[in-house]
Amino acid sequence: MISTIIESNNQQFSISVNLKTEGKKRVRICLEDTGKVNSKYGDRTISIDESRSIYFNLPVSPKQLTLKVVNVEEVNDKNIQMTTIMTPLRSYNIHIDSETTTFLNLSIPFAQVCGFEQASPNGRIFTNKNKTFTIKYFDIIRDYKSGKSLNTPARIGHQTGNIEIAKVKFDKYTIPMRMMILLHEYSHVYRNPKIGLPIDDEVGADINALYIYLGMGWSKIDAICVYANVFLKAQTQGNVTRMRKIMDYIAKFENQDFAYRK
Repeated sequence: MISTIIESNNQQFSISVNLKTEGKKRVRICLEDTGKVNSKYGDRTISIDESRSIYFNLPVSPKQLTLKVVNVEEVNDKNIQMTTIMTPLRSYNIHIDSETTTFLNLSIPFAQVCGFEQASPNGRIFTNKNKTFTIKYFDIIRDYKSGKSLNTPARIGHQTGNIEIAKVKFDKYTIPMRMMILLHEYSHVYRNPKIGLPIDDEVGADINALYIYLGMGWSKIDAICVYANVFLKAQTQGNVTRMRKIMDYIAKFENQDFAYRK
């Protein structure tokens, strides 16, 4: 393994990680909050044949990041050359209203710290100053009636607007993946009705969330990965259709069909 420290200073930026190896190798590249568990801002496993570059977008960052590169097949391998280049983050000219801004001011810090914060069987409360939004952080999300544990990473109360999060799921996600899930749940109650969609419309919540997520500069790869992870547990025809629509929207967004790059 090789590693380096990046003084990110809570800034927005993109980073290019340029790798060189002797021959073919399969490596895992992680960007994490230095000294903090379950705090990855990027996590990729790729194949390299002598050289390859990989990019990470960070609309938010901690004070300091640790960048690690590990040969998947030989963890003690240090025969990997690495250089990094930091560039300004490219985002889009999306419209974010005051309600969404208020939610982001709660959800982003939560996504950054929840991996190394304690949850509670009763739902530890995270809320903003005016208690406009509430996130309840559970060890595991359970069915209200039976008490049986559920496989879902998150859900939102259609009447209360409270978002419930399962630590057992979120610990495994990168910060971008957590934001994708949080924005999806938020969109059910706070975005769908504004465009005439039912609260429970899943595709509507997907698209509303992706508009904010991609527009802020978060990586499409993490969005695709987290949806694939959730859908893998329930491979219904409905979820297959949803995934196709998600991929189509991402492609069109990148083509600037819905917003122009800044």
